[in-house]
Amino acid sequence: MLWRIVLQALLMIGLGALPILLIAEPLTALHRRGLFLPGYTHEPYDRVINVIIGPLLTAAVIASVMLAARWLDHRPMRDFGVLLDRAWWRNLALGFGLGALLMLFVFVTEWAAGWIEITGTSIVNIAGVSLALSLTFSLVKVVCVGIYEEFVARGYQLRNLIDGINVPAGVAISSAIFALLHLTNDNASAMSSIGLFINGILFAVAVLATGRLSTSIGLHIAWNLFQGAILGFPVSGDKEGASLIGIRQLGPDLVTGGAFGPEAGLIGVAASLIGIVVIASLNRRHLRLLDHRV
Repeated sequence: MLWRIVLQALLMIGLGALPILLIAEPLTALHRRGLFLPGYTHEPYDRVINVIIGPLLTAAVIASVMLAARWLDHRPMRDFGVLLDRAWWRNLALGFGLGALLMLFVFVTEWAAGWIEITGTSIVNIAGVSLALSLTFSLVKVVCVGIYEEFVARGYQLRNLIDGINVPAGVAISSAIFALLHLTNDNASAMSSIGLFINGILFAVAVLATGRLSTSIGLHIAWNLFQGAILGFPVSGDKEGASLIGIRQLGPDLVTGGAFGPEAGLIGVAASLIGIVVIASLNRRHLRLLDHRV
């Protein structure tokens, strides 16, 4: 189990470096010479290049999981919850809808308590970057992150950890890895790590309860999209360049999450716990491991 997880990570790093080295770096060199997007300053150029590289990086991460599944695990992708049938798309929509509702719960709760002040709509937070470019960048980012993080954490790692140890340990360890990987984010803290650990459990339960990785992908995408680009919260310590709703965060950081975002606050933790209960309740008769019957 351990060597498979480590080798997949190394393969992911190697493949993930290719779009950066072969495309991003040459284009950036051309940009500095005034031969590619010469009218763009640093901030807008950074977003354009990431919109280009993000999907390629996501494809590289998915390829690393597929190659590891074939060469290291000798298993089909369906064993990792990847099966593009009707249930895949249905659970993608289920996850997305639940993620949106959970983040709206956070927003409405804080607004009703007076811990959010709405400052406007269609807010741009970075000078020199248009609203359209900022929102496009945020949309591409949340889709890419939602896909590649779930393929690795709740796809490859969770499956191997469950097989190598057991279900509770697999869920706990994969969620702990997920939380620890965010420790270097701006405004990270012990509370943000706890919140992300529980958030990781939510995503893991979504996969185990439905048998499809698409459930956690949809949930992850909607959680981040509504959190940042729509409702104006920081996303894991990062304030989006623009949001449809602008807010000023009030209230105690322990409850709201402050500058890190809802995952670092008790309300965000409550949202994750509610999501766990909802997913488990909706699928209580079908809660199972990903196996050959998926």
